[in-house]
Amino acid sequence: MENKTEAGRTQATWKRSTIMVKKGLQYKYMAMIVLSVLAGFLIVGLEVGLNLWTMLHKHPGVVQPLMDDIVAMVPLALLKMAIYLVIVVIVSMVISHRMAGPLFKFEKSAGTVAGGDLTHRVFLRKGDHLVELQDEFNKMMVSIHSKVKDDRLAAQHAASKLRELAAKTQDPALRDELEKTAEEISKITAGFIV
Repeated sequence: MENKTEAGRTQATWKRSTIMVKKGLQYKYMAMIVLSVLAGFLIVGLEVGLNLWTMLHKHPGVVQPLMDDIVAMVPLALLKMAIYLVIVVIVSMVISHRMAGPLFKFEKSAGTVAGGDLTHRVFLRKGDHLVELQDEFNKMMVSIHSKVKDDRLAAQHAASKLRELAAKTQDPALRDELEKTAEEISKITAGFIV
């Protein structure tokens, strides 16, 4: 971000970044990641618990002191799991933003182009996903912009020729028709910014 100072120099300013730009998509993405981690915790916990239970029944005298120590460590293990989950939520939020941010930008860009601005291009931040889509979108916009610009020049040329013919004709009805047609042709692609 840049701001002009009184001397005309540019000065960098910081803009607060919004992490949740497409909340629905990001919450789904985050939920998938968190549920995957929880499923992993559950599977590992059940496997360890089942193995300890089996060993306890096979060798009760040997394993019982170990089980007592493990039971004493459960609160600490649960605290660690909670901390790991908080870290997973934060990481999943950042990762989801790297996907949702570009999607949000493409939605805004589609609205801008739908409004007629064919000069618009998408520029993603370093590290964002969908950079290939950005490149293809921008190539598409260059192509459309060029074609519409060529069509506008052709329409302006045709309208100019019709106006020349209207100026040369003696028939007032034909002159009015040629000027009306020239006006309609000059409006071709007028809704686009090129």
